[in-house]
Amino acid sequence: MAMLLCAAPLVWAAITDFRKRIIPDWTWIAILLIGGTSAFLLPYPTLLERIAGFLLPGLCLFLLAVKYGGVGGGDIKLTAAMGFCFGLYSLAAILFFALIPAYIYAKATKQKSVPLAVFLGIGFCIYFGAVFASSLLVGG
Repeated sequence: MAMLLCAAPLVWAAITDFRKRIIPDWTWIAILLIGGTSAFLLPYPTLLERIAGFLLPGLCLFLLAVKYGGVGGGDIKLTAAMGFCFGLYSLAAILFFALIPAYIYAKATKQKSVPLAVFLGIGFCIYFGAVFASSLLVGG
């Protein structure tokens, strides 16, 4: 359910990132609040996995931004919020599905920086679709 609630702010972040190259603060804050609420209501992901999902990818993107540039603060905050909401393992899958098309887009357009929220949205949709399809196959 938390994944479904995060769809609207993530879609809005993707649209504004594509159009204006900014991610509105309310989008990542909404995802973080959904993650905080779901932490009390759902047993999975565990709090430790949520904290790891918040810190590790956010820190990695921050270090990339400092060293190479091309990663904005909105991208870092959005990724960290998604990590807290979905946990480290789910975020790793989302990033896997997001970074491959982002890399292809960057090479095709010869851009150093890409609107990462767009590709996080793509990765989220692929991951959500896979989770939904597997729940239908398993029956639960």
